[in-house]
Amino acid sequence: MKTILQELNGAISARGALVVARDGMLVAAEVRDGVDVERLAALGAALVTDVGTSLLATGLDGFTSVEVAAEQGKVVMAEAGPMYLLVLVGARLEIGPGSIEIQSAAQKLIRAADLALN
Repeated sequence: MKTILQELNGAISARGALVVARDGMLVAAEVRDGVDVERLAALGAALVTDVGTSLLATGLDGFTSVEVAAEQGKVVMAEAGPMYLLVLVGARLEIGPGSIEIQSAAQKLIRAADLALN
């Protein structure tokens, strides 16, 4: 998993990427120096639980991706099978091309999880 995260970080110049379980628990992380993994994982857990709960309340079951934009960057979260991929990127990333890389990494994580289970 770490290799997938490293490749993604390099491809889109992400400040960090991590994998969280559906319950929000940290599975794997690859972040630049200065990025607080614990805080980023907590943000991922909050997104998984809060967005998931809010969607269920509106009649929508789960989510496949979510993007949160802030002044200095974005957090993009994408479903990756039984997990979620969370990516911390700069504010200048064009999410269209970056989204392709993120979705590709999510698919690789799904395959890696399948291989680990078999």
